[in-house]
Amino acid sequence: VLIPLTSPGGDFTGGGTGFWAGNREVDENPQRPPDVTLKPPAGSALVFGGDVTHSGMPVDEGYRSCFVCSFSTRTPASPEDRLHGMQAPPVTSPNFKGTL
Repeated sequence: VLIPLTSPGGDFTGGGTGFWAGNREVDENPQRPPDVTLKPPAGSALVFGGDVTHSGMPVDEGYRSCFVCSFSTRTPASPEDRLHGMQAPPVTSPNFKGTL
């Protein structure tokens, strides 16, 4: 969970949180730009699993501040391809015991 405490365009320029697609090798090209960079307004939240490849992007001017709480969506029952990157959600959770 990432909650911006400062506003892009007001408190800082540049910055944001970059994300790389999950179908890429981790060391394929560490210098290439992210596939998407998000710059949410102060007080909003980005929620993503800790196994998603991401990075804080450089701030050009000003000061960027965020509250961050880390977690992972990977469990012992998760498939091996959940080691890195964004993954499509399952149709139902493997722990779901009810009916749809």
